[in-house]
Amino acid sequence: MRVAAGIDVSKRELAVSVCEGAVKGFANTPEGMEELLEWLRTQECSRAVCEATGGYERGMVKGLRKGGVEVEVAHPNRVRALARALGKEAKTDGLDAKVLSRYGMAFELTGAGGLDEETEALKELMVRRRQLVEQRVQERNRLEKGLNERMKRSVRRHIGWLEEEITELDRERGRMLSSHASLGERAALYQSVRGVGELTACVLIAHLPELGVINGRALTSLVGLAPWSRDSGRQQGRRSIRGGRWWVRRALYMAALSGVRWEGELKRFYERLKRGGKPGKVAIVAAMRKLLLQLNAVARRGAPWTEQRSSTT
Repeated sequence: MRVAAGIDVSKRELAVSVCEGAVKGFANTPEGMEELLEWLRTQECSRAVCEATGGYERGMVKGLRKGGVEVEVAHPNRVRALARALGKEAKTDGLDAKVLSRYGMAFELTGAGGLDEETEALKELMVRRRQLVEQRVQERNRLEKGLNERMKRSVRRHIGWLEEEITELDRERGRMLSSHASLGERAALYQSVRGVGELTACVLIAHLPELGVINGRALTSLVGLAPWSRDSGRQQGRRSIRGGRWWVRRALYMAALSGVRWEGELKRFYERLKRGGKPGKVAIVAAMRKLLLQLNAVARRGAPWTEQRSSTT
């Protein structure tokens, strides 16, 4: 049986359960982290699971990984689904810690390991950029909703500020790729795949560290590109994709749209599906999967993609 700690994270406290045992509390501070690491060593526990909590878990995850503990940041929906399957509808910090512990015992962790300091910094930059882009979209939508002229000027000023901040973050991203060889090399490697630009490459580095580590089937499921069946008896439902890392999927969508416009393997694949009667949306999702498999092959080999090298295992 796997020994796994479940850690429910709040702003000030960490509730921890090992193998669904008694719950122990630690302060969510550097000092509390040291105490937690020492206690996990006494429990012979080297793997832990927590949920994404809007950022409160970041310091803990960094501290545990630095201390040699394998940490999985699980999606809250998956953890809640497990709790319901176990008949645990109630929700407290202690119960959540025990469910997270069961999650760690029941499932394989992704095995991608922790992000190094440079990649973590890039991830924070990409998250901030996404937040600003989403705010810009919201403000642009507000301009279309009959605001008076004074409010429109306020919205336009905010849009201008957002655009300046996004531009500055893009400059900072370029500086990071130039000053850190490992980041620049990985970005260049991913950009060897047709359709993938610098922005998409950075999204993949920051939000999909599993590239090159896990197999293609697991990767497509992780991103949310695996087609789900809806069959019952003789009835066959329409396959669809759902779940996964939507921000990675959105980046792959834009890359696939670009890739199928240029002569090459991806365009031929897409057009073959269209000629076979596949709807455009189905064909582009298939192109996204193929693109992801190409990127996985590139990351695994550590060599740029070439059209002649068509294996996507």
